[in-house]
Formats: sequence, C-alpha cells, structure tokens
Amino acid sequence: MAKLGFFCLLFLCVSWAEAKSLQLEFYTETFLEPGTTLNEEVVGGLSGLFWDGTKLLAVSDDRGKFGPARFYELNLKWTKDKPSKAKLEVTGVHHFSKIPSSWILDLEGLALLPQGDLLTATEGDNNKKPRAWPHVFVTSPSGEFKYDVALPDKFLPEPIGLQKKGVENNRAFEGLTVDSAGQRFFAINETPLVSDQGKEEGEAWLRLVEFSFGKTPDSFKVKGEYPYKFSRAAKNDAGTEVFRGVSELLYAQENKLLVLERGVRLGKAGIQNSGGLYLVDTTGASDVSGVASLPAGKAPALKKDLLVDFEEILKNQSGAKSGANFEGLAWGPPLPDGRKTLLVISDNNFSPKEKTTLLVFAVKEVE
Repeated sequence: MAKLGFFCLLFLCVSWAEAKSLQLEFYTETFLEPGTTLNEEVVGGLSGLFWDGTKLLAVSDDRGKFGPARFYELNLKWTKDKPSKAKLEVTGVHHFSKIPSSWILDLEGLALLPQGDLLTATEGDNNKKPRAWPHVFVTSPSGEFKYDVALPDKFLPEPIGLQKKGVENNRAFEGLTVDSAGQRFFAINETPLVSDQGKEEGEAWLRLVEFSFGKTPDSFKVKGEYPYKFSRAAKNDAGTEVFRGVSELLYAQENKLLVLERGVRLGKAGIQNSGGLYLVDTTGASDVSGVASLPAGKAPALKKDLLVDFEEILKNQSGAKSGANFEGLAWGPPLPDGRKTLLVISDNNFSPKEKTTLLVFAVKEVE
C-alpha cells in the first residue's frame, strides 16, 4: 500500500487540474557526451524515460552490441550558481534478467507500475526466421522478468512467409505510459500496422491501445483501440521529411495524453531530425479494435494540438542547428523556482559524434 500511495502522490505532483490545458516554456538543455561509460559499458540508445520521484530511469535499445539489455539511473541537478542550467549524470545501471531466450530485445518505452514493477516493450525482429514477435512485459524494479502482456493478434506478424499483418520491422510499440490511478496503461505503435497502411501519400494511421490492469498476469485486458493519425511535416530549408513515427507517450490527465512524434529530413546538408510534441484528447474516441483497416474504416482520428515543434525550439531557443532523435518523455523534478517540468531525451544511436540531449520545459497551466 505504501508503494501505491507513493505512485499516486508522484502523479499528483506532475499532473495538472481537470479542465485545464498546459503551455510549455523551453527552460534549458543538458547533455551526455558521446562515449560516456558506466562500469565499462557505453551509455547510449536511451529510448524510454521515467522519473520515480528521486531519480530518472532510462531504458537503452542496445541489442547487445555494447552490453546486456539494461536500463540506467540518471540524476538531473540544477546548478547552484546558475539555476537556469542543469547537469545530467549516469549514476547506476540494471541489467534485465530471465528474459525468455527466444526473444529478441530491442527495448523501447519504460513506465512505473503501482506496485513498483516496471513496464517495458521490445520491438522484436521481423528479419528473423521465424519472426521474433514484439512484446510488452513486466519486470521487477531491478529488471527481473515477471510476465508477458498478451497483445492483440493484429499486432503480431506471421511467423514465416509473406507478411500480411502485424507491426513493421523495428517499428512496434515505442510508447508506453500508465495512468495516474494505476488502473490502465496505454501503448502505441511507431508506424502503421501492415493492415493499416493506406494509399494517402504522407499520412499514417496508428492504434493507441488501452489496457486495464488486473490482479493476475492473465487478467490484463484490452479496453479499446483508438485511431491516431499523423502527417509528414511540410518541406522546409532542411529538406523533405522522409520518415515520421511516434516514439513516446505520457499520461497527462483523464482523457489527455502527450504524444511524441519524431521524423527524419533529407536535404542538401544530409540527414536531419524533425518532430513535434502533441497534446491528444481521447474524449469520445472511437474504439476501432474491430476495424480491420483504419484507412478504410473512416473512424475519426483522435484530436491533437501541437505544443512543441522541435526544429523551431532548437533553432530559436537553444541555438542548435538541427533537432535530435527524441525518443523519451517524462515528467521531471521541480525547477528551483518550484515550477513543474517536462523532460524530453534523445537516442544518440551510439554514435561517437552524437550527444544524448535532454530538453527541460517548464510547465504552465492555462484555462
């Protein structure tokens, strides 16, 4: 009961009142330098983020090239002499254990469950024969496997042969989040299922899946699937956006979620990142769990409002020349002046030239 109480208290600290929306003010940014190590393991590939009230937890999508499947403990501190500056440190690492040997781990998303356990996901690998399925699963706080969450069949590719259903390779569940009451969790695929790929140029339909918690592992139930739609960003001086997908979810309040989209532009200067952060309203959302193909189903997409254009923020506020590969999203510790924070972290793809970037936004409630 103490852990559940802490869980609810944590969300009361970071959510905002009913019937209010929010504005985000860029506050500062900080980095982990390329090649940062801990216990002789390279730190990188951060693709899921969570603040547990005392520290940040971040999962790595390393497939075993630089170390075992793992998640990190991070410490974010405000500097005393300059409160508007922050420092990010890696303070600990946990290795996942007892994962089924047939699984391919490409870990994405990280969320805290009411009892203190962790929820995470692996995208699997469609290039394997037979194909390695995606999974959403639960571990102990230290990363020891407990149980798998049953996923709707439509998300699972055929084991062999021509793929006619399921997630695309390396584009399964990237976003995970738990509601403030610990009653539900949400997951969303990065790009459309094979069955949801329509003919509209540059537009894509995803499924936001709502699961209900139960008292036993086999009592997780799908409460609904809701249609989420995105379009590729318009061409600009940096080039044409050739890819876009959803990389993270974050619960905000009842019927409100934050959704992180990230993209890739190709232009004269090469590859650059794009993306945006949206506030999504699930009020009155259509349950499309019984719809075979979203482009043909004509269900209204979830309403969303753009809160942050990362290209504009990094250009006008931080001075960066291009965006980063943002994949993690979390509520964070309060600022020195007491304001709430929202954190966005990038996956540096273990590049020796690419920093891990953490953006800090101050949260303002508005009517």
